[in-house]
Amino acid sequence: MLKSMPLITLLTKRKISTTERRKVMIKKPFLIDAFEPLWLTVENLGPFRGSPYQVDFTDANNQPCNLFLLMSKNGQGKTTLLEIMRALMQLIAEAHPTQFGHEDLDSGEGRAQWDIRVQLDRQGQKHCIVLSLLAGHFENGHLKHWTDADINQYEATAWHQFGYQRHALGHLERINKADDLVNELLENIRAKISTSPEGFQAPTLSLPTLLYFSAYRNIERITHHERTITKPKWWGYSPVHDISVDGGTWNSSLDNLLVWLKWLDDGRFERALTLINERVFNGDSKFIKDIRRDPPEAIVINEGHQHRLDQLSSGEKNLVQMFLRLSTHLTNNTLILIDDLEGHLHSIWQHGVLRLLKELVTEHPGITVIASTHSREILEAFPMDIPEPGIRKGGDIIMKNEK
Repeated sequence: MLKSMPLITLLTKRKISTTERRKVMIKKPFLIDAFEPLWLTVENLGPFRGSPYQVDFTDANNQPCNLFLLMSKNGQGKTTLLEIMRALMQLIAEAHPTQFGHEDLDSGEGRAQWDIRVQLDRQGQKHCIVLSLLAGHFENGHLKHWTDADINQYEATAWHQFGYQRHALGHLERINKADDLVNELLENIRAKISTSPEGFQAPTLSLPTLLYFSAYRNIERITHHERTITKPKWWGYSPVHDISVDGGTWNSSLDNLLVWLKWLDDGRFERALTLINERVFNGDSKFIKDIRRDPPEAIVINEGHQHRLDQLSSGEKNLVQMFLRLSTHLTNNTLILIDDLEGHLHSIWQHGVLRLLKELVTEHPGITVIASTHSREILEAFPMDIPEPGIRKGGDIIMKNEK
């Protein structure tokens, strides 16, 4: 009899704790249909001192942009803004964080608020909310307060907050910890951490992830001689993948990733080679051919000669690192942060990488790319006033220390 009774009846037949009730309800469908940045507000972080600085990630129609450029001279705070978004997203992954991972948030007077529009299906009911991720000092209130009119402007119905207030003694206290919807969202995300990806540039998870690419996207030579078939360092699902220099260790290397894909023998390795050879080398005489057995590593062919991945040019390593990692870790709701988009790239390649990112956001509607640049070539290829199908463009010119 119990097996045929409705779930809600089972819950009311006996007294259960809130934790038990949540564990039962979490088995019901909880799908995230969209995870889209709206606003970022920072204060007393990096070069942003004295008054709050805001970035609007929406277009003229109040729709979240899916391709957004942060532009300025060097030293104006582009990297700081990207690092703050990464730090705020990281809070989703940790149940009991002890620090934010940014000096001005951890030991200074800094604070940040990232407002994101989240559309989700919770137990068969559709919700559209503004979720504010918060970190730092908030004794004097939020950096951006959302009124009903503000919320409705973005087609949302409610404002929810999640984050941590840092007190004078340094400990972090959860903000608004009694919010059931946010708690359920966090539980669903954390329950999937380390889940293995099922496809290659074919996302199946609806959960949000942030891929952060620092300006240093190098591929270093592997110095560790013991190489085995090992699950790569960043293989499973995570709310944040912080990808920069691979460190020259086997576990974190692109060679290990490719060896692992080859070992899986499910077609992902072949798709990876096709993607890189078409998007990076574009039918050139240079291409990745296969994996050698001893030592296990990728074989690059250049005009008939073999060499290693770490012997590619700086620009090639930049692109191989970026597109292999992207294709491995994409979910249906992916935020891609790229610092110094044009790093080590010739002007022709700069146009090419922007074109490829446009194709990416067009083919995958749940992807948002936020990149920093000070390249005239990229700006010229990114006309804000010319519509492009499937692309919602936006940008912010940072001029904090201009005289």
